[in-house]
Amino acid sequence: MDMFRRNFLSKDHSYYNDTSLLLDHGTPQDGVNYVPPVLYSLFGERFENMVKIDWPNPYQVPYYFNIYGPIGVNGIFCIEDNGRVGSIGQSRSAKELGRVVLWNPATDECKVIPPSPFAFESPYWDPLINFHGFGYDQVSNDYKVVRHITFFPETDDDYENYEETWKDGYHDSMWEIYCVKSNRWNKLDLDMPMKYLNNCVGVLVYTDGVCHWWGKDTSEIGDEVYLVSFDLNNETFVKTSMPSNMDDIDSEVVYRHLSMLNGSIGFITNYAETGTFHISILGEVGITESWIKLFVVSLGPCVYHPIGNGKKGDMFFRRKDNELVWFNLNTHEIKELGLKGDYSCQILIYKESFLPLDRISN
Repeated sequence: MDMFRRNFLSKDHSYYNDTSLLLDHGTPQDGVNYVPPVLYSLFGERFENMVKIDWPNPYQVPYYFNIYGPIGVNGIFCIEDNGRVGSIGQSRSAKELGRVVLWNPATDECKVIPPSPFAFESPYWDPLINFHGFGYDQVSNDYKVVRHITFFPETDDDYENYEETWKDGYHDSMWEIYCVKSNRWNKLDLDMPMKYLNNCVGVLVYTDGVCHWWGKDTSEIGDEVYLVSFDLNNETFVKTSMPSNMDDIDSEVVYRHLSMLNGSIGFITNYAETGTFHISILGEVGITESWIKLFVVSLGPCVYHPIGNGKKGDMFFRRKDNELVWFNLNTHEIKELGLKGDYSCQILIYKESFLPLDRISN
């Protein structure tokens, strides 16, 4: 196992060829003034250097954005607008809340994805749109976005008259998928588990045409957390359970984080107020026994949550005082990045690409 660990950390995985790290940085709020997120490029031996990257402006008005997923797919990020600059806290329509853009930082090319035709057809139901994945289907040469929609009554009257409003068929939740080639949304006839957010900070990763997220069985007979893997090409999913001995510390609050670790799907568990992190990787999707626990590291109770990983053992965390730190699994060196960040901070893996999105053809 020691040899496996050394080889795992030292190998140059093709996943990281010509990649760099970005920091999607959210500033801790003071309850009075909202500070929009900032995107930085990180470089240097210990990531001591940062260069700010400007957000895109696809709507001709400055917007705040969320980046979905920790990976730029072929140099492209999937982002959602989070409000017009200067308008945070003001009411916006559901259609604005659901707007998505594909963005290539190298060329500053943006593709505004059309609104879902399913989410806004009903006059009685408001959609809650939940992003679950963005990736590239190599078989069909297509970029795709996966979302889940839950519908809620638009007004109290709609709720009270639910027997009438339910006739339009929009009371059920649904899955949808967008394809760049066709430039349209389609329904997915699937009953997949939604991503589970409670005590899970890292919940989305992408590998080779497959989107992954945490799901949870909340039935009366179980309370199981598992990995959900959705194949963008054949539109099927697989669940991978966690082994019963994965969490071997008794704690009332367990935080589970999904991430990429040296090209493998990584599972990081930490326990409230301990600063101890259990790090495992998955050998094969769908095989519970292929989870391998590689490391148990103690960083002190002041270190709260991982915010992402680089290559060859580089990991990034947020401390209790909101300070962001870098840690290396090989050397066990830990260093402050010189920034304080909130819960939304994440490390992004980015490979620069100058290929335009319109290279995809029908």
